[in-house]
Amino acid sequence: MEKSRHFEDLVVGEEFRSPTRTIAEYDLYVFAGLTGDLTDFHISTEAAKQSAFGQRVAHGMLLISIANGLYNRIGITDETGLALAGVEWRFVAPGFIGDTIHLIASVSQKREVAKKDRGLVFWDVRLDKQDGTTLCHGKMIRMVRRRGN
Repeated sequence: MEKSRHFEDLVVGEEFRSPTRTIAEYDLYVFAGLTGDLTDFHISTEAAKQSAFGQRVAHGMLLISIANGLYNRIGITDETGLALAGVEWRFVAPGFIGDTIHLIASVSQKREVAKKDRGLVFWDVRLDKQDGTTLCHGKMIRMVRRRGN
């Protein structure tokens, strides 16, 4: 896990890799219960066999949530992160029960804001599984504390 950094310490182009996490059957059921998204191909083995995926597939929003959690496990802004300010996301492959995934995050841009105690850090992120397949990718914008504040 990385040491927490301030806005000034993050360098455009710098890349980080999270620890891994395996998508579990439990994840799909808990997420379905929390969100109310009980779509059959997420929670029914039989219905999923008839879907385009052929098996139960993780919710897209579950993948985004896991990506956010994996970002936090990197620890790069544990003590300096103030807020998630935005996301932009594209899904390119399904995530299945048993896939072991990790997040790759690289600083693409930094922007100072009017309040001098913080700045915005723009991250290019992708969620990859064990065989190198990218499940989804996008941008996260994080508000990060500036040094001395």
